[in-house]
Amino acid sequence: MKDNNETIIRYAKKEDLEGIVDLLLRLKKLNEEFDSHFMVSEEAHKHAMEYLNEAIQDGEGRMLFVAENAGKIRAFLEVIIRRRIYYSPEIEARILEFYVMPEFRARGVGRKMLREVIRELNERNILLIGAEFPSANLIAKNFYEKSGFKQVISVYFKNLEEKK
Repeated sequence: MKDNNETIIRYAKKEDLEGIVDLLLRLKKLNEEFDSHFMVSEEAHKHAMEYLNEAIQDGEGRMLFVAENAGKIRAFLEVIIRRRIYYSPEIEARILEFYVMPEFRARGVGRKMLREVIRELNERNILLIGAEFPSANLIAKNFYEKSGFKQVISVYFKNLEEKK
């Protein structure tokens, strides 16, 4: 899928790995600013390379999309497919990672990526999509709400290393 700015939304390829890892680490450092429970580890780059390499090859349980412009990866989106054995519909797609370079925000790139993911999910007959992101990330919250998502669950953390 191309837009008039020559941004292409497509599945990630192995050659995209380094660019995606760079964006993923930017996302993780941004998350770190929202809450100390998201402290980026020293091993993050290595783990990201391994994890995303597997995600690119998966195709069934995970989908990894990129937005390419001028030969560079400007955004990426990772979706996992899960079973919800107690609920209907039983299959759910969950956006775990989604990052758009700041200079490409408010240009429709994120919306186009989401539309492409939804198109692909419809082809697979997956009828439910969710998204995970830090609660304090108001940019993500506003994006998803404008895209028709609503808050359904909450996750709370407690650091067990903290002094009582």
